[in-house]
Amino acid sequence: MKTLFAAALSLGCAAAAGAVTWTIALTGAEEVPPVITNATGAAKVKFNPNTNFVKVTGSYENLSSAATVGHLHGLSGAGFTSPPIVHFMLTGGTTGTFAGEGFLTPAQGAGLLNGLTYVNIHSVNFAPGEIRGQVVPAPGASALLGALALGALRRRR
Repeated sequence: MKTLFAAALSLGCAAAAGAVTWTIALTGAEEVPPVITNATGAAKVKFNPNTNFVKVTGSYENLSSAATVGHLHGLSGAGFTSPPIVHFMLTGGTTGTFAGEGFLTPAQGAGLLNGLTYVNIHSVNFAPGEIRGQVVPAPGASALLGALALGALRRRR
C-alpha cells in the first residue's frame, strides 16, 4: 500500500509540474546480460503525466548487424527485463533513428517516473537487444517532488 501511495504521490507531483523529459545513453553494457559491442545510441523520452502520453525519439550507430525492432520496455529496474510497452519505427540498418509514442496505463506512467522503464534496440545478431538505456529520474528529482507534495499538503491544512 505504501508503494502504491508513493507512486501515486510522485505521479501527482509530476502532473503538477507538467511534461517530464529524459535524455539517456544506450550501450551494450546496459543489456541483460551485457553485450560486447561498439554500438551506441541516445534517446529522448518525453512524458506528460497529465495525459499519460509518452514520446520516444533517438538514434543508434555501429550495431553489429541490422536493427530489427526497438521498444520502450517496462516495468523493471536496471539488471532485469520486461515486455515492450511502446514500439518504435526504425530507419536504417546498423545506423539509424527511431521514434515511437503512445498512451501508458497509470501503473506504467508511475513506473516511468520511478526508473522502471528502458529503451532497447534489438539487432539480427542480438535478438534480445544490442543496446539499452534505463530511463532514470534525475538525482534529487524524487526528493524535490516529495518536498513539493508535502508543501502542498501543509498549505491545504
